[in-house]
Amino acid sequence: MKNHYTTTRARTERVTLLVLSLVFLLSEITHGFTTRTIPSITTSSSSRIYVSSSSSSDQDRQGRRRGGGSATIATTSRETSSSSSHKKTTHHNQHSYNRTKRKVRSMFRYAKTLEKQGRWREASKTLSQILKIDPYDSYSHLALARLESRREQSNVLLLRHTTASSSMDDEEEIGGSKARKAFQRGTEMCPDSIHLWQAWALFEQSMGDIARAKELYEKALSIDSCNPYVCHAYGLMEQREDNLEHAKDLWEHALQHSSTAALVCSLGELHVSNGNASLAKSLYQKHVSRLTSEREMTEVYLAAAWLEEKHFKNYEEAEKLLHIALDQSSMGNSRVQVALAKLEGRKIQSQQIGQHLEGFEKDKNSKNKHDNSKGRKLDVETIQQQQINVMRKRFEEACNAVQNEDSGLSKIMEDGRLYNAWASLEVKSGHLKSARKILMRGIEQYPNDATLQQAAGKVEERFGNYTGARDLYGGSLRIEPSAPTLVAYAMLELRHPTETSAAVEVEEEGAIGNRNKKPKANFTMVERLFEEALLLDPKHGPVYNAYGNMELQRGDVAKARKVFERGENARCTDAASVYHGHAKLELSIGNVEKARDILVEGLQEVERLEGVMDNSYHERAAFLAHTLGMLELNANRAAQAKEVFANGISRHGTSSQLLLGSALCEVKLGREESARTFFEQAVNANKKHAQAWQAWGGMEMKAGNFKVAKTLFECGIQSAPTHGALWQAYATLESRLGNFETARILFAAGVQKCPKHVPLYQAWASLEMRGGNFNEAKLLIGEALTRDKTQGSGWLVAAKIEEKQGNEGLVGLILKRGLECAPNHAELYRTLAELEVNRFRFDAARSLLEKGLEVDPMHAPLYHSLAELEARVFNVDGLAKLNKRAAEVFNTNALVPPPASMQAWGNKIKMGRSNELIPDGVATLAEKVRVDIDIDNTLMDLDPDSIIEQMGGGFEADLDYISGEIEHSSTKQKPLTQQ
Repeated sequence: MKNHYTTTRARTERVTLLVLSLVFLLSEITHGFTTRTIPSITTSSSSRIYVSSSSSSDQDRQGRRRGGGSATIATTSRETSSSSSHKKTTHHNQHSYNRTKRKVRSMFRYAKTLEKQGRWREASKTLSQILKIDPYDSYSHLALARLESRREQSNVLLLRHTTASSSMDDEEEIGGSKARKAFQRGTEMCPDSIHLWQAWALFEQSMGDIARAKELYEKALSIDSCNPYVCHAYGLMEQREDNLEHAKDLWEHALQHSSTAALVCSLGELHVSNGNASLAKSLYQKHVSRLTSEREMTEVYLAAAWLEEKHFKNYEEAEKLLHIALDQSSMGNSRVQVALAKLEGRKIQSQQIGQHLEGFEKDKNSKNKHDNSKGRKLDVETIQQQQINVMRKRFEEACNAVQNEDSGLSKIMEDGRLYNAWASLEVKSGHLKSARKILMRGIEQYPNDATLQQAAGKVEERFGNYTGARDLYGGSLRIEPSAPTLVAYAMLELRHPTETSAAVEVEEEGAIGNRNKKPKANFTMVERLFEEALLLDPKHGPVYNAYGNMELQRGDVAKARKVFERGENARCTDAASVYHGHAKLELSIGNVEKARDILVEGLQEVERLEGVMDNSYHERAAFLAHTLGMLELNANRAAQAKEVFANGISRHGTSSQLLLGSALCEVKLGREESARTFFEQAVNANKKHAQAWQAWGGMEMKAGNFKVAKTLFECGIQSAPTHGALWQAYATLESRLGNFETARILFAAGVQKCPKHVPLYQAWASLEMRGGNFNEAKLLIGEALTRDKTQGSGWLVAAKIEEKQGNEGLVGLILKRGLECAPNHAELYRTLAELEVNRFRFDAARSLLEKGLEVDPMHAPLYHSLAELEARVFNVDGLAKLNKRAAEVFNTNALVPPPASMQAWGNKIKMGRSNELIPDGVATLAEKVRVDIDIDNTLMDLDPDSIIEQMGGGFEADLDYISGEIEHSSTKQKPLTQQ
């Protein structure tokens, strides 16, 4: 009976299911199929039916495959059954499905939080778990693939050390590409997700496979030909590949359907780089009103304002645009506030320079010949101070308004950018205490702003409070990991490691035998910090610069070069720092031509960036121009160097370094009057630029203008009292004038102010040697060699002292010891070669001179000595070869003086016989600097002899070594025979 009841019930259920299936099919035929396949009819003892829930989940799956819109559940209101059991079953399954979706969303949020905290491996595992639950979730596929691509981009060019690679998972080996597998899997499960295809294309582009990236971009465009994100990314790649027309077509095509700030700004940048600034202006005006996002509107207004300032010199219009952006922002917009403050500062600077030029032209065209036009000097430092004051006032007013509860800004302003910009201004002005107070105010107002904590850490580091800096960096990273904070933390660990984070090693410090235990930087940890920073922001230029320089200091040139190349390929926001670091690397190993090419490319990239948007990095381009100019100057290409400096000054007119470079070029070209003009501008731009004072004084000293040189040296010492070279130059001047005691006092003062400046000890030792004070000279040169044995000039002075005392046996051994410690010092080779010539060892002398030329082919005295040697032995062929070799290096024949040398010599004699009146410009500078160095009163309290007596002891070990060598060689000495 029971079996019969069961069989009958089963038959009834089958009939019911069949009827329901027919009803469902008729409904689908009437309204159109909403699913890819007909949902299966599941039969079981409980007769569960999944018709409605299957349709609902499949519709949502299609939405997630496409990756568009938000991940919401699409429900179907289509009625499939009127039975109460069917409704209960549907409700049960819908509830279960919703519970699964809630779990997925919660896991996704957790994964993004882990990623934000820098816990990428855990985030990757969480996303993988989501895809096991729902393999059609395009958002999780995209997040996982992007995460793996960021990790792989960092690892693929990373030359791992053995210790580092041992800590990596086997699945993370470079041989496999987890990112490609993730993209492949994602596009298979969600083929209509345009964001997956675009992200994959970006990954292949970053890995250098441009052809594959184009294929993927085209695939994405086949899904949506007007997608603004795809068109923008594709256009950027084409722009990088110099396919400018295609990039322009992509951006214009996308803008016909929708406007985004990225598209508008990129197309505007292209117009500006092509010289069509007016076209860019029209573009900004047309599309800014079409944007709906405040953030995107701000981007376009900032670009438009920078265009008005940079290319049209219309500061009023730029200010107007920024005020419009501020008025249309409901969040206070700290970014626009900072831009306004900077604009006001530059506006003041422009007005002051314009007034100066206008007055100069009036004086120039004035009929009054007695008009004091020469007295009208551009005081760059005063203008800069006015600019700082205007910006400081603007920042202070804005920050006070934020803290004022009645203004309402404290509730709507999202971050502490204003406090950060204000503190940065104070740091550049040298007011660290003010910067610290400002940042503390900002942290109190915005305790969750990670950038404020990071900036406060850098200020504490400047104060020497490394523990406090670590705490602040750690607090910033806990709030939100960021590339700048990780770089700052890494550099702190590199410069000032703690015993807990670094192995303690014995390092030599001070005198021989004085050894202290000092923590050594944990390079593995620092390297990981750099790599984590690149994971967070692969376009952060300072990461590559610091990372590459660290590897260069460790001696790994190949790895350092790859780090810089990664930065160049990433097209960083701070491109100047990356190119500058790479160029310095190539220069350090002698690749001058390659370094020049890198610097030129870097300048082009920076000029492209600064033509479109104001940013805090474009001023760093001055370092690129300065390095390129000095490279040309050191390569005896003064004309090319002058052109580089002139171009840099046109963009960064207040750069003291560039003005000094132009002055040095004029000196090289023999144009002393023009050089004076640039020297004056350089020290006006930066009164503390010690090198400018020193170089200017050196030129005047060589020209015989000793009184002028003395004034300049005193101005320089007053402005930069810890610059040892200025003390040395001033003391050398006094010694040449025969003021022996004054020179000694200046050397003593310089040693007290700059005890680590080794050339001071060397020059002072030379002075004592010329005065016959050999014991004092030995003590001084011993102190110099104790502090730094790698400076060859110290060994030259030591050898000269022994030569003066008649200790000829010691001279050669001291010079040989010097070459052991300073093998790249060309003058040591020349001096030792002359010693060999005096001993008639011509072959040994020739070998030393040739070696010296290998070390420094630009050292002209080596050519002279080698020419004299070849002439002495009547080697005509050798002289011809040497002449040809010198002609390839120098602009003129090194053996024949240039035609203008006689005239220059005559001018020098005339200047030396003049009344030595100080020019008005130099007198004005001296008055501004307020020189109060009085040799007779201020420095007479110094006792040079007592300072000398405190030295000595450290060099004795080397003297014992050399004496031992003499005794050893005397037992094997043979009679000299003429070669």
